[in-house]
Amino acid sequence: MRNFLKVLLPPFAGFLFYFLLVRYSSHYFELRTDEMGKGGLLGFMAYYRYLLPLLFIVAVLTQLLLVIPIWREVIEKSTTTKIIESISLVFICLVFAAGISYAIWDRQDGVNHLLVQIAFMTVVQLAYWLINLYILKLLK
Repeated sequence: MRNFLKVLLPPFAGFLFYFLLVRYSSHYFELRTDEMGKGGLLGFMAYYRYLLPLLFIVAVLTQLLLVIPIWREVIEKSTTTKIIESISLVFICLVFAAGISYAIWDRQDGVNHLLVQIAFMTVVQLAYWLINLYILKLLK
């Protein structure tokens, strides 16, 4: 049962946090699919609203196939290894954020908009992973 909770509860808590932010925002009923991919907050919220079931399935599979095995290895390591793994997580989030941001970036918006997108997407990913890893630590 504990292993089942480690797979489902952390992604559920992370997604619940974002669901509540999106659902109870003043823009919820204005979200449209044509706003996805524009790189703004409303586009991100629309993407999340309409693709939530698919995103959750991907999160659970990621939790099961990647996060839990890595968690089991890292939890028993030294503090130095944990710090290195934390820095690696930040770097991975930054690389993914940069890739996604570059893919949806419109050159006419300028480089500053690209940097804002990268920062926003990095913060979103890191917030999710902090929630996820904190719940895994609680379930230890």
